[in-house]
Amino acid sequence: MLALFEQHMPAGVEWNRPEGGMFVWVKLPKHIDTMKLLEQSIEQHVAFVPGGPFFANEAEHNMLRLSFVTVPPAKIDEGVAKLGALV
Repeated sequence: MLALFEQHMPAGVEWNRPEGGMFVWVKLPKHIDTMKLLEQSIEQHVAFVPGGPFFANEAEHNMLRLSFVTVPPAKIDEGVAKLGALV
């Protein structure tokens, strides 16, 4: 998934390199609201978890989480490409 981000995500997108767990955190440019992006993504059969609800204080609405453990590699490739195009 991380290699696919390098290939498909536009400039200004950042992500973490997990040392465990099941998710990658992705930070989009400030002007992108991941709740609105989720609606467009679902139309493309791509789902993610908007990150805003995970913040205890001030929510960052340009953050999202992507699972890398329950999705087959071919679906991850397709999903990251579609998400990158939407961003």
